[in-house]
Amino acid sequence: MTPTGTLSGQAIREKFLSFFSQKYGHKITPSASLVPTNPTVLLTPAGMLPFVPIFLGIEPAPKPPRAVSSQKCARVSGKASDLEYVGRTPRHHTFFEMLGNFSFGDYFKEQAIAMAWEFITEEVKLPKDKLWITVFETDLESRDIWRDKMGVPEERILFCGAKDNFWGPPGATGPCGPCSEIHYDHLGESRPEWKGDPSTNPALLESDRFVEVWNLVFMELFKDGDGKLSPLEKKNVDTGMGLERITMVLQGKENTFETDLLFPLVDHAAKLAKVHYKKGSPQTDTALKILADHIRCVSFAVADGIIPSNEGRGYIIRMLLRRAVRYGKQHLNLQGAFLHQMVSTVRDLYQAAYPELKEKYQFIVDTVKAEENRFLETLERGSKRLEELIEEAKASNNQILSGDEIFKLYDTYGFPLELTADIAKEKGFSVDEDGFEAAMKAQKQQARSARKGDRIVDDQVYSRILEEVGPTKFVGYDTLSAQATVKALIVEGEQVEAVGGTNQAFEAVLDVTPFYAESGGQVGDRGSFSRDSGPHGLTVVVSDVMKVGELFVHQCLFDNGGNLRVGETLSAQVDPVSRQLSAIHHTATHLIHAALRKVLGDQVAQAGSYVSSEGARFDFTFNRALSPVELQRVEFIANKEILSNSSRLVEEMDIDSAKQSGAIAMFDEKYADLVRVISYGAFTKELCGGTHVNQLGEIGLIKITSEGAIASGVRRIEYVAGEKAYRLFKQVESEMQKTAGLLKAPVSEVPAKIEKLLEELKAREKSVRALEEKIASGEVKQMLQAYQTYSPWIVTQVDTQRVDGLKMMAEKLADQLGSKTYVVLLASNIDQKAHFVSAVSKNLVAQGISAGELVKKAAAICEGGGGGRPNFAQAGGKNPAKIVQALAEMNELIQQTVSVPAS
Repeated sequence: MTPTGTLSGQAIREKFLSFFSQKYGHKITPSASLVPTNPTVLLTPAGMLPFVPIFLGIEPAPKPPRAVSSQKCARVSGKASDLEYVGRTPRHHTFFEMLGNFSFGDYFKEQAIAMAWEFITEEVKLPKDKLWITVFETDLESRDIWRDKMGVPEERILFCGAKDNFWGPPGATGPCGPCSEIHYDHLGESRPEWKGDPSTNPALLESDRFVEVWNLVFMELFKDGDGKLSPLEKKNVDTGMGLERITMVLQGKENTFETDLLFPLVDHAAKLAKVHYKKGSPQTDTALKILADHIRCVSFAVADGIIPSNEGRGYIIRMLLRRAVRYGKQHLNLQGAFLHQMVSTVRDLYQAAYPELKEKYQFIVDTVKAEENRFLETLERGSKRLEELIEEAKASNNQILSGDEIFKLYDTYGFPLELTADIAKEKGFSVDEDGFEAAMKAQKQQARSARKGDRIVDDQVYSRILEEVGPTKFVGYDTLSAQATVKALIVEGEQVEAVGGTNQAFEAVLDVTPFYAESGGQVGDRGSFSRDSGPHGLTVVVSDVMKVGELFVHQCLFDNGGNLRVGETLSAQVDPVSRQLSAIHHTATHLIHAALRKVLGDQVAQAGSYVSSEGARFDFTFNRALSPVELQRVEFIANKEILSNSSRLVEEMDIDSAKQSGAIAMFDEKYADLVRVISYGAFTKELCGGTHVNQLGEIGLIKITSEGAIASGVRRIEYVAGEKAYRLFKQVESEMQKTAGLLKAPVSEVPAKIEKLLEELKAREKSVRALEEKIASGEVKQMLQAYQTYSPWIVTQVDTQRVDGLKMMAEKLADQLGSKTYVVLLASNIDQKAHFVSAVSKNLVAQGISAGELVKKAAAICEGGGGGRPNFAQAGGKNPAKIVQALAEMNELIQQTVSVPAS
């Protein structure tokens, strides 16, 4: 694919990294994951994102303080999304690689500009007379460097505003500064609208004639909370050059899809579709490029552990994958699951730089194929419904599809909003995105309301209480008891000043509480409130605690009556046994998570958890069942770590520092600016607000009880720990000893003894079947004689102890009757239940007689049901006393229906 004498995309990447590392001492930093540590974005959108903690001063810079990288990036959602342009413009992608060099308080403008100019003009030899420079409108320093030091003619240096040439800050405050961009005159004045140059027509820089190949950001300012800009003591450099764009330029291609980085994928898609690129319609070429782009992005994402789902980044990947399937099906006539076949080409193109594509190849293929098949199951029905919506909109002269209806498409058929918008756009319609979001929000709100204890501060009563009394102070990490003042009382959703009475349930808000509120998967504490003052003592049972914003709301019930008023002081006491058991199971969850990652790999990501005093479960992303050996390894690794008896380390730090330190966070969990990090040695480190044991030895033991799928690509593992695990082992031991006693054998010989008994049972079953067959043959012979003598059908009750024997008789009768016209309906009382089996000849089936309908009607008379094929069926009922009645009615029905003689 690469023209003779030009650099391949792989070579350009290597040349860039080598140039800055070997010649200018930059540290090569491997690409970070597409799953960012920064919680403000779903996918890594730029090469500088992994370095934000260094730019902000949170982490130390490398030594020397300069770095170079080729970073995996994706822009699929939000304001930075390039999705609608993919395949339709020469250079937009959902996934791309960003080459960048960075200085952390080291070199600045002059050296950064000089290195960029050297690489562009000397290393890859772009002609200087085709290069144009833009600088920020007040950045005269950069203009002078380009003009006086690099020799760029002043007329090819353009001043631009903040929209194009000022970066940052990354948040509300932080480092920021002017940018300088390098543009390449890629196609010249080959079109009438491209005549002239940017010095007189700056808009030309935004046309396809020019390519912005490099952007240099000079972070020299700091923006504070009031929007004031002040000079930074240490100035930083952040640069970015798209690998796909520079490869397009150097390989002399008109669009990035024709470079060796992407064309093999376009070609693979063309071969699957049996078409040729640029030899068909523009729509065909667009579809080929969309498939190439989307499967590349999806493959990299899945390799980084992102599983298609209906939430967050998983939703983005599901949307991309389904969008590609739909384009392949509609515009390329591709049938069935096909996209997964292209993963091999992604691997072959990129595995040298990104070995995870090779390491996780089969996992990627399996994930993509499973998602394709799921989508194909619903695509036809969903597409039909969308067509109906479009027709309905046409009939009402409405060009906008209802938000409620397109949400139903998403919810029922798995149609991502973006996919619906694509299809609607092709038909000349748009979609009500605000209505869709409103419907989505309403569904989530309804789901939250349906969950026990899941309340939001938007509830008026809680909002009012929070405003009146302020947040609850939680002291439960350090103590299980506290003196607290009652700040608010709620009965049936209404705020009250006092509450009393036997069996009166109410909610209480205190100023201080030792009670842990349900969050992070851990259930709320149980315990009590007590009061010794007054004419009578008081005890309040606390059954649960929920967190409503910053309020801790205690679920309460009076023990033996009493009353309580706002403003009273109470002793709040957490049940220590319940708390300790919850802490044991929560810590066990951290160990299980770490063990799963060791056994299955880093693609395992937490998808949810539930922790209580009784047991725990952990949901995680993985697309297949664990083998028994893998489960044993997970359990062994977790229990081995318990024996290490590592101490708990609790650290508080800001969110970015926590994630940079290696702490694992749940993607969907919301974290405050200051987070709590729980570590046990080097084995596990997680962001977690839950309660935990001081030493791992306190857990004692973990026993896994089950593992299975709960959703597409999501597994659940359940387990017990501590005393619960010990009791489970004792229960199993007791059952084994009982079994051994019944078998009259030592426990160690139980498996062998059971195997021997099973073999004997199989032999006896074989003898029983042989005897049944002999008996059946005799009864069949008698029934055949009756058939030949009396009627063209056989309807009778037979004596057999097994359903298989009943089926055997019906099958033998059908075999003996062969091509004759027949209806067979047999019944038997087996285990105090009515059982029916029917067989019907082909010619009677053709006349509308159905074995399935016969047994269904017979079973209904016996208070049951069933059915089957027209030629052979079985059914059952719970009232065998009505078998005779059922057979009589069916015999009459057959007599009225069948008119052809059996002979």
